[in-house]
Amino acid sequence: MNQELAIYELIADFQNSAKEVVEIFKRAYNVDNILEGWHTGKYEQTGKIPDEGLKFYACHGIGIAAHFSDKLIDFNFAYLPELRYDGFDLWRLTGFAKSQPDKYAKFLNEKQIEAEFEQLKKENLIYNPLTVGVTHNYFWVKDLAADLIIKDQIANANLKKSRWKFWK
Repeated sequence: MNQELAIYELIADFQNSAKEVVEIFKRAYNVDNILEGWHTGKYEQTGKIPDEGLKFYACHGIGIAAHFSDKLIDFNFAYLPELRYDGFDLWRLTGFAKSQPDKYAKFLNEKQIEAEFEQLKKENLIYNPLTVGVTHNYFWVKDLAADLIIKDQIANANLKKSRWKFWK
């Protein structure tokens, strides 16, 4: 594991910020599931929670964008099968870094963040479960159940085989 990569700090900050948003909603609206709260009308699709430092939020699809005075975060939830918000992808990490240019100046160069993200993939430190709970999010391998990864890899292999049968 290459601890020299600055992306570790960025991902930790991203995940902590997503957790902060979730906790704000839980306190402000007395909900356990933010998506369910929005879909059942406990709160509007867009709004603000100024007492908690949330200047603006917008629920979208399976995620939420949240604006604080010092950062912007846009994250998606995933069901693996439990509801999770610790996933990340290159696009969301890049946007998060760009919202904090002084803190993450290194990542204003998109090639740098992309190179470090690709390094994490190459070293099998992050994983995108494509067939289990269909998501674009990557997760730290250490935070995923081993059987989830195995099931996903088997399903992925079978899916690739079935695609080739189509051409025969």
